[in-house]
Amino acid sequence: MRIIAGEKRGKKLVTITGDTIRPTADKIKGAIFNSLQNEIREAAVFVDLFSGTGAMGLEALSRGVALGYFFDCSSESIKTTKKNIDLLGYEDRSRVFNQSARSGVEMLTRDQVQCDIIFMDPPYCQVDEIYQLLEMISEKEILTENGKLVIETEKSVIMPLVKNKLTCYKSKKYGITTISYYSRENYEHKNCSLPREF
Repeated sequence: MRIIAGEKRGKKLVTITGDTIRPTADKIKGAIFNSLQNEIREAAVFVDLFSGTGAMGLEALSRGVALGYFFDCSSESIKTTKKNIDLLGYEDRSRVFNQSARSGVEMLTRDQVQCDIIFMDPPYCQVDEIYQLLEMISEKEILTENGKLVIETEKSVIMPLVKNKLTCYKSKKYGITTISYYSRENYEHKNCSLPREF
């Protein structure tokens, strides 16, 4: 596992042995950041709600995002995330919390943090958690006006096209994985009845 682009390109990251986490594959990670390249250039805050090893948030920092928030309820994941932050020298640009994704969203709301990109990759079995977090984020309005929410799920999970003020404007399958992209933009006038595959 490594950083694939930006100032720390090629840097190897510490991993967690066993099957306790499922890191986002480099191919999928690259595709996500390519899809968000315009947003990444302007982004100030990237949030990784299930940080695992911290790879997604650290990729964002390597590409120039000013500040990363990392949340995970696993102490081992938090320890690994901190090791990787230290390895890349991003201590001053990282905020790490050993707490659940829901608590993280509540904290960001309470602290009035405006997020440019939120990424969440919960365990594939936690389907209810995915829906509940999507609803929370859509209600809390912690995304900036042009902010994006990116959700990684197992391909059989059906994600809603619209949830409150968030619209799924794009989805893409990679093997057993689907990546869904949400924004606050209104696609009703574009006759968009289903998420688009690219």
